[in-house]
Amino acid sequence: MVERTYSATLVGLEAVQIEVEVDGAPGTPNLILVGLPSRTVDEAKDRITSAIQNSGVRIRSKRTVVNLAPASIKKSDSTLELAITIAILKMYGEITADTDSTMFFGELSLDGSLRGISGVLPLVQAAHSLSFQSVIVPQENAEEASVVDNIDILPANNLKEILDHFRKIKPIVAKSITRYQPTPCVKSNDFQEIRGQLFAKRALEISAAGGHNIFLIGSPGSGKTLLARAMINLLPPLTKAEAMEVTNLYSVSGLLIRKGLVTQRPFRSPHHSTSHIGLIGGGSTIRPGEISLAHRGILFLDEFPEFSRASIEALRQPLEEGDITISRAMGSVRYPARFILVAAANPCPCGNALSRASVCRCSPISRQRYQQRVSGPILDRIDLHVVVQPVPIRELLPKNNQLESISTIVKRVQSARKIQTNRWQRFQILTNSELPSKLVREHCNLTNAAKEMLDKAATTLRLTARAYFKVVKVGQTIADLVNSPTIEAIHVTEALQYRSISS
Repeated sequence: MVERTYSATLVGLEAVQIEVEVDGAPGTPNLILVGLPSRTVDEAKDRITSAIQNSGVRIRSKRTVVNLAPASIKKSDSTLELAITIAILKMYGEITADTDSTMFFGELSLDGSLRGISGVLPLVQAAHSLSFQSVIVPQENAEEASVVDNIDILPANNLKEILDHFRKIKPIVAKSITRYQPTPCVKSNDFQEIRGQLFAKRALEISAAGGHNIFLIGSPGSGKTLLARAMINLLPPLTKAEAMEVTNLYSVSGLLIRKGLVTQRPFRSPHHSTSHIGLIGGGSTIRPGEISLAHRGILFLDEFPEFSRASIEALRQPLEEGDITISRAMGSVRYPARFILVAAANPCPCGNALSRASVCRCSPISRQRYQQRVSGPILDRIDLHVVVQPVPIRELLPKNNQLESISTIVKRVQSARKIQTNRWQRFQILTNSELPSKLVREHCNLTNAAKEMLDKAATTLRLTARAYFKVVKVGQTIADLVNSPTIEAIHVTEALQYRSISS
């Protein structure tokens, strides 16, 4: 008699239901897996056999065939091992209870214990959407799985506990739901500790308020890295919907064992020697790259021109669309990548081209070659361009004058974000930076003076159509920071300051 259990496998962030069918016939004990299993899944046969024996169950003299349906989808992870084992135990008659309303996720050890797996959150979400009543997961994944409402999360340490559960000897107690508690960003670098740099700090405030990408250009030691790392403190806490998006990405990347929801906005700072796949995502088993792990947070690329040309150019799609599509022979996978890019670079190879204290010794040709490592189309996709000048030594010492507190800046940023959420929520847009050109034309209200100034500047600075709309979006964010119903000429003037150095 054919026995069935249910599980799921991930294709990117999408979970696909897998029906595990098991049938046995008299003969030499042999376990055969069919249904396009990968080598990882096929190797599970010996683990499953040992786990069953070490859980006190005798292996029957049967030729056992396990079919993983649908056969058109390649199964490439160890998530299915528990479902396969339970189906075999049902065939043996060790489990007689109905399991059709339960999904099983877990990897087995030789002694029958369950190991934590990657991607539990999207798997449990899929089980809920498919109307399953419960899921059995490894104890290590219980915290992560428990953020999904309206489905019973049954955590188990080993196969023996699952047998006792279905035999009604000792039912597994469902894990209670974990309620989301937003966490403010850790203030590792308070803006109040950064002396000077008022222009750059203002640009970072605008960037945080509207989700705009920013490019910091300055000589070594001018404070670019300090400013970039301090910016995370300005961002508001993650909403639950954003936290679920971020957690799904970290879950499939295997970064959440024994953890629940990600409650802080990510700050990713890969080294410039990071590979193309490491930055964008991919691999033999397609996994998210740094740009996706920075989703809803900050991606800081220091020494921006030192990244490979292919990696820099690959940023075009995510900067424009907020996601990345990775195509391989096995198929295409889409990951979200809606991050704030904070890029930092020296103005030339020696770094002293903009320095007031040191002399640049680079030739015009070497300087030009260095700057051309970042192409015009990439620069055009960055909203704010800021020159960071070194702070005079006399301003580095403590002073009695009161600097604006970070709490005041954060309140302005959060107020501006709330205005944007209310304005764009019917379009499922969170920040001004995400606006398509059509919505900019229809809903961004510029005064006549602002329009006239922008038109003149577009001609003088030779702005592209993309840059033109980006100036409007930055102007809208500046207006939101002061709760202005319209974009005034003064807002456009400030927005234009952040385009001129690249035009």
